[in-house]
Amino acid sequence: MKVQVCLFFLSIIFGFSHQISTPESPDYVAGVVEFTPEGYQQSSEQRTEGNMQAYMELIASEQANEVDIIVFPESTLNMRNTPTFVPHPDEMITPCEDDKYAFFLRNISCSARTHRKYVVINLTERHLCTAEEQAALNDTRECAKDGFSHYNTNVVFDRNGVVISRYRKYNLFGEAGINTTLTADKHTFTTDFNVTFGHFICFDILFEKPALELIRSGVRDFVYPTMWFSELPFLTAVQVQNMWSWKQNVNFLGAGANNPTVGSTGSGIYAGKKGPLTYVMSATPMRRLLVARVPKIHLLTEPFTHDPVAVKFTEKELLNLTLKRDHLDIYTTKLVDVTLEHISEKLCFDKQCCDFHIQLKFDESLITNETDYYRYRLGVFDGVRTYDNVATGGVLTCGVFACATDDLDSCARRFSETDTVVPAITFESIKITGTFPSKSHVLTLPNALNSFVNPLNFKDFTYVESEERTEDGETVVDISMELTVPHNDLRAFSIYGRNFIKDGEDVTTGGTNSVTSFGLLTFAAMSGILLYLQQRIN
Repeated sequence: MKVQVCLFFLSIIFGFSHQISTPESPDYVAGVVEFTPEGYQQSSEQRTEGNMQAYMELIASEQANEVDIIVFPESTLNMRNTPTFVPHPDEMITPCEDDKYAFFLRNISCSARTHRKYVVINLTERHLCTAEEQAALNDTRECAKDGFSHYNTNVVFDRNGVVISRYRKYNLFGEAGINTTLTADKHTFTTDFNVTFGHFICFDILFEKPALELIRSGVRDFVYPTMWFSELPFLTAVQVQNMWSWKQNVNFLGAGANNPTVGSTGSGIYAGKKGPLTYVMSATPMRRLLVARVPKIHLLTEPFTHDPVAVKFTEKELLNLTLKRDHLDIYTTKLVDVTLEHISEKLCFDKQCCDFHIQLKFDESLITNETDYYRYRLGVFDGVRTYDNVATGGVLTCGVFACATDDLDSCARRFSETDTVVPAITFESIKITGTFPSKSHVLTLPNALNSFVNPLNFKDFTYVESEERTEDGETVVDISMELTVPHNDLRAFSIYGRNFIKDGEDVTTGGTNSVTSFGLLTFAAMSGILLYLQQRIN
């Protein structure tokens, strides 16, 4: 598969200098790569070599000259049948000229050394598993019959090509044949420009360990390889990266695998409460380097005002991006009545309640026999969902989301390419308020998406969490999220939360359409995703 290598260079506020960043520098230069891997008509070895060559071209490119650290995506280099050993970071090994390691690890180590960059890659690692090592780790799981474990692993090279950090993915998204560590590793690395990075991989971002444990340990900059499968209305790739970075007020370098036909895309560089520096949600295959100057987190001031979208696509072009659908059929929902300019509603799911106050305008003159428009529902949920049958997790959310018709089953679905869609509804304001648990196992975030599958600008709304208080013996926090700039392109606007203590519990059931919709979603979306994952392994 031939994919043109495209390079995108973004300078934020200041032009780039021609020297590496130092401990005294107020910022550093980061690059993340949106990457379509080689096609499946080639052998595994050919695909791995082709991917490696493309990586090295990007590292050596003129646009990457001033980059201090470059991050590549998850699962776009090698496969399970082309694994490599990875040295332990404590050994301070440079694989560049060491035949113990696979050719691609050696060559990328050499490339990092030649071009004097920190390089973060993700690969399939082979590790010799012994009973002695398992016993030392208090791990009672048996080694595989062939004596090897395989991990989904991040590897970090310093400017000399030395392996200085390694992280093995803990929260797997299926990934048959891949092992996990007994507990979640919490690995960091410190650069010569005096920034300490933590790292985790893809699905990890939705869980407490290791992501939030790194936050609690004081890490404020992150690298994040991912192969995300985007889902409407709350969990598209950049939407997730953006809200996590903002809520934690951390710098976040997300590099996404690109295959829009199965929903994989989404890369960006984010500066916490200052907002995104650059990102892309792609409708087409691409290999693209996004570069931005990242302010060191302790120097953050006011939010950025520039347009961070690196590549723009139309709504119809984005129909080429497959998007899964959340299990909204079990939510408590109510259709927004467009004949009312002012709406006040209180919705509850079990004990979780939220108040909605909406001011809107409905332009009926746009509606004809040849046009259609998105409707909206209010929704509340507090329960357990499945993540495509590979895991379950606790979710609590209060939000507004778009629907193609008045029916709940149409929510989080898009019109087809032949439909003429008009912006008949403009939200002048939306205010959602609710009381949420405030505990270490609960994470709440602002979540907002527009019709271009991009997050709303943080300048367009406010999100406020009160001080903790006690209610009925429980520690709670009052949250308010308010749209302050009119929008006629909303796809989601919500307070979105994860309740980690419910992870692993049985899925919450209910709703008249839940069984049918779940079956259709699982068959249609997961069949393509599982096939793609299997191809990545082989």
